[in-house]
Amino acid sequence: MYRVILVDDEEHIRNLLAKHIREAALGVEVAAVAGDGREALQAAIDLKPDIVITDISMPFLNGLELIKELQQAEIHSKNVIISGYDEFDYARQAISLGVTDYLLKPFLPKELRDVIHKLVQELDHQKALQQNMMLLREQALSRAGVAREKALKDLLEGRDCQTTEIDWQGDFFLAGIVDLKNAAWDFRGQENIEEFLLLIRDGYFSSDIEVYAVSFDGIRLAMLWSGHGENETAFLNKVKSGIEKVQASLGNYYQIAFTCALGRPRRSYPELAKSYQEALAVWRGILEAGTSILFYGKEAERKSEARASDQIRDWKNQIRLSVKTGQVQEALQQLQNLMKCYAALSNRADDYIGVSVRDLVYVIQNDMESAGYDREETENTEDMQRRINFGSLMEIKVMLEQYIAKCCVIVSEHSAETKASAVVKQIKLLVDHNIKDSTLDLEWVAVRVHFSGSYIRQIFKQYTGESVGEYLIRKRMEQAGQLLLKTGMKIQNVAAECGYDDQRYFASSFKKYYKCTPTEFKKAMEGNRDDTVY
Repeated sequence: MYRVILVDDEEHIRNLLAKHIREAALGVEVAAVAGDGREALQAAIDLKPDIVITDISMPFLNGLELIKELQQAEIHSKNVIISGYDEFDYARQAISLGVTDYLLKPFLPKELRDVIHKLVQELDHQKALQQNMMLLREQALSRAGVAREKALKDLLEGRDCQTTEIDWQGDFFLAGIVDLKNAAWDFRGQENIEEFLLLIRDGYFSSDIEVYAVSFDGIRLAMLWSGHGENETAFLNKVKSGIEKVQASLGNYYQIAFTCALGRPRRSYPELAKSYQEALAVWRGILEAGTSILFYGKEAERKSEARASDQIRDWKNQIRLSVKTGQVQEALQQLQNLMKCYAALSNRADDYIGVSVRDLVYVIQNDMESAGYDREETENTEDMQRRINFGSLMEIKVMLEQYIAKCCVIVSEHSAETKASAVVKQIKLLVDHNIKDSTLDLEWVAVRVHFSGSYIRQIFKQYTGESVGEYLIRKRMEQAGQLLLKTGMKIQNVAAECGYDDQRYFASSFKKYYKCTPTEFKKAMEGNRDDTVY
């Protein structure tokens, strides 16, 4: 018997609904009745109903608010709303939010029976699928599954694939990445993957399409399709049609969100490694939830790679500086901008994003260690490595947010510096790391530390005894002196390295600081070295 909860603030309506359901003998039982949404929510949490029938207008929680609360509590019931004519548009909106059906007042007992009969049939189908999964689990697939797992991983990683377990046939071959949100399947064992494939092969993909899968991280699947088609587009459409059927079925019966990223079809199975790299590049670019099927090469026009790469380097440096000073909000805002830059490069199949993210984590870890923080507190965990290797951009973003916030909190809790002194420290770091930038000035710094120019001018002078401009000139002149002494660089090149576009202006600033020209400085220093007694 399936359990039903009835929710209506009018007692006679509740009693009438319960009476009709009991008399209809539809294979359901009224497990509870409730007079408002709050009472119904608690009953649902306790009883885990299969069906909830609720009025829209109720105190405390209305019908739609109740359904949202049920979904957040992971109660996967079939939900039916009751509405009047004046609420009809409201009810139709509810259908788009996942409500199974609705009853329009006044309704006949037959309409109620028809709705429940339909829901019982859907529940029966769902139960049959679950029973099939249990039967499939009893099949002996492990030995063949292990052989296939090794062969598929070798193939996708570009190694020789030698196995009799897979008979590659077809005109086209395609690789993709599939992620199942809210799924109960454990993909750490190949036998579990084989069970999932048995469930979706028949009735979803056409008979001339073969489907294989393997998991590198135990969470999402690398899937492979082979088969026939008049051309590449026809083959791709067959695969896409099958994926859409699987998506609909898993969504209806299991409430599982199915996301898929596909590479390009290839003419030979050894080229599946290239198709997989393309799929991974598309997968890397998923920055927002709710994406269904993405194809390699179908994204919107991207920014130029050179510009995006420069921006990535700049945002990574700013994140690093913010972490060093424990400024969590600034670091997370900078991370948002970094993610947008990564999205602009997500169609590259060389895993640029993975390499760049590893570098960011590595330098932050080194900075934390150099500052004396315990490595165990900021250790690069196995879960972080898994997300960097196989995660979407959305998952990488969540991981980095958690990691960067943790490092910032550690720095803040262990630091005795005031907020003002932390800002001064960050200003110094910014200047020291960007001496070569000719546009570097007070306003440039203000934009990056998120404070006004007047505030920065005041606190920097207070804490250091010199202005930002004086500090900048001193650091540039110190670097110029080092370059003149230790390198054979021409003066115009030294000027450029120290942030001066105009050589004459550089020479004027140098003379004002050192009381001599760059040429005189170099000769004097070399003469001093020659006269030194050792």
